[in-house]
Amino acid sequence: MLPADAELRNKILEENRRIHALENHLYLSRHPEQTNFYQRRLLRETIKTLGRCLGNPNAEILELGCGTGYLYLRLLARGYRMTGVDLSKDMIRVLEREIPVEQKNRSRLLVMDAVEFVEQDKNQYDAVALSALLHHLYDYESAILAYCAKLRPGGLFQIFFEPLKQQIDDPARYAVHKKLAGLDESIYLWDMKRQKIPLFQDNYEYSDYQRQFGGIDPDRVANILKTCGMETLEVKKYCARRYGLSAWIANELLGTVNTFNLLARKNR
Repeated sequence: MLPADAELRNKILEENRRIHALENHLYLSRHPEQTNFYQRRLLRETIKTLGRCLGNPNAEILELGCGTGYLYLRLLARGYRMTGVDLSKDMIRVLEREIPVEQKNRSRLLVMDAVEFVEQDKNQYDAVALSALLHHLYDYESAILAYCAKLRPGGLFQIFFEPLKQQIDDPARYAVHKKLAGLDESIYLWDMKRQKIPLFQDNYEYSDYQRQFGGIDPDRVANILKTCGMETLEVKKYCARRYGLSAWIANELLGTVNTFNLLARKNR
């Protein structure tokens, strides 16, 4: 019989496989918070900053939890040599179909648990990228330590689109933030119904495991990275919403946050 923590870890892995098989090619259609105009702007800024800090146009980048290619395809298009790893064979199939023929020689895709992969893979990389991955993990802290070991000296560690463990400093502003979130979600549910896109909202208890603890603390992440000889270069906190206008209001008028990106460099 497996120990309780091993059983839970396996349960989380299996639930992630199941949910992502259900989401399949419609993953990004179900998650407009990753594709709206405000989030696309943040994505462009992130990739531009990563490229400037890398300096090497032929850099080797490992993306763990690459999904259907939200980040992967954009990095591949910039000329980098990419390795993508994802737990879901369904999402990897979708991503494979999206890669232009002329870019396939710079792409390597594997269906594997990200923790298992780093234990087996002997290569090191100029950058490791994670997009919306950490909150799916049972033990994200140990995973970060393992991922850092895949970096060459001077390599970059990019965390993108993770739910932020929030601190409520202004209850009145937070109340408006919640009202806006409720309206944004109501429009989203109507929109998905209109497009006949099925949702699985009661299925994320285990697959989005860290959300039950309020998300990920970027200060904790920065401290873990520091123990690996990493220097945090940038932490970007912002409010992700289903639709661009809601995101613009939350960020530009309310100044509330629920998501973060983090960029760090390995100094040794």
